[in-house]
Amino acid sequence: MVRVCSNCNNMFEDIFGKYTMCPDCRELEEDLLRRVKDYLWDNPGTTEKKLKEVFGVSHEQIMMWLRDERIEITPDSDIVLTCERCGSMIFTGKYCKDCSERIKRSVNEIKDSLEPKPEKKVKMIVNRSSFKDSKMRFTKEDNN
Repeated sequence: MVRVCSNCNNMFEDIFGKYTMCPDCRELEEDLLRRVKDYLWDNPGTTEKKLKEVFGVSHEQIMMWLRDERIEITPDSDIVLTCERCGSMIFTGKYCKDCSERIKRSVNEIKDSLEPKPEKKVKMIVNRSSFKDSKMRFTKEDNN
């Protein structure tokens, strides 16, 4: 599939249909992310404003990295991140731990319900005495 890079507007081929940026821009973003992570490691509790000043990253970029679990906020951060399902405060990702577990359980239940069930073998027990009263008659073999 041919796509247009959301960053530089160049065309690129995306075989799996999962990228929005060309390989060159993805590489630049990965480099920026590595530098931001190193900075956060050396300066815990850094504010979003400071990251914008030092690296020029946007709020949207920071939120994307947080949602993709590529970086994590500290409890005293000025960034507010909430669970997309219940609205509780989280530090990274899209869902809190409880909601993640509920979603996993629901998916597993649906998956289990879609799997084919093994066929049950039916055994039939015949009571021969019930044939005595039946209308069916058998003839005897003629041995002449």
